[in-house]
Amino acid sequence: MSILPRMRILHASDLHLDSPLRSVALRDPILGERLRTASRDVLRQIVDIAIEKEVDALVLAGDVFDNGVPDVAARTVLTVALSRLGAAGIPAILIRGNHDGLLDHGRYGPLGDNVMLLDHNRPTVDVGGVSYHGLSHGGQPETRSFLPRYPAPVPGRINVGVMHCSPDGTSGHDPYAPCSVSELLGHGYDYWALGHIHKRQEWRGDGVLAVMAGIPQGRHIRETEGGSVTLVEIDGHGARAEAIPVELVAFREIEVPMPAEEAQDAQADRVREALATARVGDGPSVLRVTLSGPGAQVYSARSGEAARFLGVLAEDLEGLHLDRVIIKPGQAPAAPALVGDLAAAMREEALSPGFRDEAERLLTDLRDVLPAELREVLDPGELDDLIEEGLAAVAARLALAEGT
Repeated sequence: MSILPRMRILHASDLHLDSPLRSVALRDPILGERLRTASRDVLRQIVDIAIEKEVDALVLAGDVFDNGVPDVAARTVLTVALSRLGAAGIPAILIRGNHDGLLDHGRYGPLGDNVMLLDHNRPTVDVGGVSYHGLSHGGQPETRSFLPRYPAPVPGRINVGVMHCSPDGTSGHDPYAPCSVSELLGHGYDYWALGHIHKRQEWRGDGVLAVMAGIPQGRHIRETEGGSVTLVEIDGHGARAEAIPVELVAFREIEVPMPAEEAQDAQADRVREALATARVGDGPSVLRVTLSGPGAQVYSARSGEAARFLGVLAEDLEGLHLDRVIIKPGQAPAAPALVGDLAAAMREEALSPGFRDEAERLLTDLRDVLPAELREVLDPGELDDLIEEGLAAVAARLALAEGT
């Protein structure tokens, strides 16, 4: 265990500067523009925190950019931010992730004397009392663990590993550079600064801490976790980490129960309170709302009715934006025998493996013909919700047609 004086590090990852967000802009141009600049504004905020906290280094654990060819404006945002760090005497240590693995950091000139890129040519740099070790992604997907290629810890120094990877037990992201958490914790470093998974997580071992910093600023409704950077203090007693919120636009998913036969004014009060409670911070909040229960049945038969209902309720809540409204009425109300039989037959078919496989194939085909920045609109993770919502809507239309 190192006995050197305390070192303070600010750890961030997955900035995805200027990630395309046109799907959001199509629904809400004002919010789309706010999101377009949010990643830049968050980077400036990260630099402010680093200077205010007088950290010894800023560590960026991959995917600073969303691709390997950022435009000159995005590159300028980064260089200006890092030059502010340099003026404050704070070095920046970074690696390339799977998104910016092909990035040529010298394309528009050097990033600055205080900026150190770790890769296979330079896997270790010594800054103050800390040895930083890291490897960058290249042009091909990394299907093997990086860990065997990481240098051994330097004796007598604090050792920090920087890696863009998929620790075991994580899901929802491409499994690039998979690694075992137990092997990470046993490698001999004092701290692991990790990137790639957009949800913040911590793993602690004997005298070592590994942190997946998470995405500082979500980009769409599926990125509801993260929204922070990590302040780390390391000394002879180990590493301690504190999450510092930085997100400027929050994405959240909420579910509002709708009891049967509840008066509309009571429904409105219930939903309005849920919307107000879901607001995060002072900035814009983007909500995906699920109305669940038998009381939601009235909305499922008329396309757009629920969205208009919630839109009116949200008008008085400044900064609140609705991404989508989902209806989950549960058990449908009583219907004539024929309608009930049809609904039961549809549900039985929808629960069969063949139906789901075909629905998944159709969803994939639709996604494949969309531009990359629009594919989030048809998220495969929502297939079950889409099927359930469709069943409820068709059953309700059948019931209305029979006069129930």
